[in-house]
Amino acid sequence: MSLTAPIPLSPAAPWRAWLLRALAVALTLAMLLYGLAAIDAGIVNYRSAGNAEIAAKRVAMQRAAEAGQTVGDTREIAAHSSIMLALLSRVSSPTYAYGKNGLSEPLIHYATMPKANGIVLSVHNVLGGTCMLFGALQFWPAFRRRFPLWHRTFGAIYLLAAQSAMVASMVYLVRTPIADIYDQLTFYVGLWGLAIGVTVSLWMAVYSMWRKQIAQHQAWMCLNYGMLLTAPIQRYGWLAFGAAAPELRQLEANYAVTGVLVPLCVMIGYGLFTLNRWAQDGRSAKSMAKVAQAFTGQARLGRTLALLGLPVLLAAGVSTVQHYMLNPGLGQAANAATLIPAGVIQMEDAVIAGHAPTRTLFALATLLGLLGGARLLWTAFATQQAAARIMDASAWALAAGGAVVGAVLVHWGMQMGLPSFATVSGGALYVFGGTTTLLFAALLAWALRRRQAAWAKEWGLFVIACLVATPSFYWALPALGAMGFDAQFVQTGHVFRLASYGQWMLLIGAFVYAIYSEATHSKLAR
Repeated sequence: MSLTAPIPLSPAAPWRAWLLRALAVALTLAMLLYGLAAIDAGIVNYRSAGNAEIAAKRVAMQRAAEAGQTVGDTREIAAHSSIMLALLSRVSSPTYAYGKNGLSEPLIHYATMPKANGIVLSVHNVLGGTCMLFGALQFWPAFRRRFPLWHRTFGAIYLLAAQSAMVASMVYLVRTPIADIYDQLTFYVGLWGLAIGVTVSLWMAVYSMWRKQIAQHQAWMCLNYGMLLTAPIQRYGWLAFGAAAPELRQLEANYAVTGVLVPLCVMIGYGLFTLNRWAQDGRSAKSMAKVAQAFTGQARLGRTLALLGLPVLLAAGVSTVQHYMLNPGLGQAANAATLIPAGVIQMEDAVIAGHAPTRTLFALATLLGLLGGARLLWTAFATQQAAARIMDASAWALAAGGAVVGAVLVHWGMQMGLPSFATVSGGALYVFGGTTTLLFAALLAWALRRRQAAWAKEWGLFVIACLVATPSFYWALPALGAMGFDAQFVQTGHVFRLASYGQWMLLIGAFVYAIYSEATHSKLAR
């Protein structure tokens, strides 16, 4: 087998095809349901904007939930506050769905804000739902092949809906004070990031299609759809936490959901892209080399970024030694007392700093992985050496280090438990990060065992991003703290949350590499 041959998806294994179909059907149904619910929310928000009667009903609903009284008929609640909120109450509790520190505050604000803002918000809701309705089938290979006209028509509707939804989102953000936005600064920054990210990835997809770069078009659309999935995945996350822990306040559950939301949805987009690649036929070595010639500029940029990445890995190693071996404890971070909620410091000190064996294991595994990652960056990206040099002991060290780090992160996350106002996201971010690191470490090991150099490079880069994520918090926190955010957002933990949630955004960079990777060139996109 060639060292750079694509991983085959054999026709002799029909269970794989059925697995892809089952995943496609499940995702399609979930997005169709959300799309209908989002359109309903848009209609409800349009009717409620500036409506004093509906505002009074929502205030009464909140007071009844806080007092433990009956909040009203489910059908009536759905009529004035959306089907989605009524469903949230059914699977959790009235206090979780309608009480304070949750969705009731923004709902009351929606009914009292200017009518123009309500129209903008409603347009955003309806268009977002439209994207889910028309986007879900676009990533199903059989649908694209059998119904190309429908694929192009749905794509045109999706493009118009997605871009218009982002414009409406930007208008709403400009017209609305941060204090009046649900979850305030953290959500405000996240929404701006998504609005820009969706716009850029959408037009990169259009540009790739114009250049007849089909694989890159598919990849950018997967990234774009992944970013748009933040809305439905967030709502499904609220439902999941509400069902598992109805005693929580909805805003507490949102801390955990928001913490993993963007990187999780980006990984779902990457999963869609990778499943599509696996379902495609492989190219010959000659055809693969010819395709790669169109991306020489991206290749040069990749080599430059690889060289710049080496000092980043060194800094990550230094931070790991400093904060997990020499001076352990979150309270030792720069400006910790000002920027980090006391409950978070206590939680992490009890779980991490107070347990030297797992902390030391994490640090040593991170250092081992970073050493292997540095060699991979040098051999595979900076100097582009032969495949045999890529898949040596250092690549296995990267996979092994990633596996241990992932396992330790999951362990810590389980020890930290559910989110709360004191501990913010609780252990959710650690569980997500650990699971993602374990997954890519396993994929890297599989590629190394199968002697698949192209996939080893791609998945190795994801493992490197995972290893850098945790120590990068100690750089991001003081940097954000120096940006001069309003004191109320600092005191309520928003700066800490932005630094904490931002760790795993490095996965987006690895996804962008995958768009132009050898593994992508090795497939005949269709």
